[in-house]
Amino acid sequence: MKRITLRAHAKINLNLKVLRLRPDGFHEIDSVVQTISLHDTLTLEEAPGDSLDLTVDPPEVPAGPDNLVFKAWERMSGALSQTRQRGVRMRLDKRIPIGAGLGGGSSDCAAALAGLRRLWGIGLAEDRMRALAAGLGSDVPFFLTGGTARLRGRGTEVEPLPDLLGHALVLVYPRTPLLTREVYAQVQEPLTPSAETGSMPPSNPTEHAAVGDWVRVGNDLERGARMLCPVIGEVKGCLLDVGARSAAMSGSGSAVFGAFEDAAAADRAAREVGRRGWMVMRSDPLSRAEFFRDLGME
Repeated sequence: MKRITLRAHAKINLNLKVLRLRPDGFHEIDSVVQTISLHDTLTLEEAPGDSLDLTVDPPEVPAGPDNLVFKAWERMSGALSQTRQRGVRMRLDKRIPIGAGLGGGSSDCAAALAGLRRLWGIGLAEDRMRALAAGLGSDVPFFLTGGTARLRGRGTEVEPLPDLLGHALVLVYPRTPLLTREVYAQVQEPLTPSAETGSMPPSNPTEHAAVGDWVRVGNDLERGARMLCPVIGEVKGCLLDVGARSAAMSGSGSAVFGAFEDAAAADRAAREVGRRGWMVMRSDPLSRAEFFRDLGME
């Protein structure tokens, strides 16, 4: 029986600018994002019938229709003819914290789309895949591209950028999950004038460019997130105190990343910050080629 195992990688927002509220109820954003080595694992195998058998570890994570992997299976099933087999068994092993702003659910969803296309041999064009992804969530199209990219619109407009490598990351999750909609509800007005976003994206960064030299690190959602989870500010200050060259909250929080010059500095910082009782994870930027390999899209 055919089986496929994929890595669904997390991301960090090197910056995130909120521009305005759109007529469709979403916020217009401008963000530079980066896939990182932290990942969930999704295993897919053929199964008889026309249903999905989804198992999630840890088991407290919902495995029913609200799970984005389940929604991806529904969308891909709809792309099949009525005579094609749709039965599949999936196992999702979660390592990316939920409610951390690291894109774990969206990445799992994109991995399910890519895995089902391979498992079922569906000849969907890339633009069709991106359209399916956009209908499932704002971050999902990015997780079919990976690497370093600029996201605009409501986050579904993806512009690939040169890989930004040459630094090491420490991720700190203060064990307080935040809901994206609740963080965005704190945004009462545009936080970044559109004219100021032109200086955000890079020109041609060198492989070993420091994050702070290449892109202006920061997150317009941090202020609102700190109203819901005040410890975010303490985490950010702690990372800077132990030597991070830059630090920022990722996405809608509550995880904060610190960028360090090299792995040795990041390892020392992770040990020191780990004494505070937060969840601390070492990670590294992931190139687009590595991302495609782990998603089975080489």
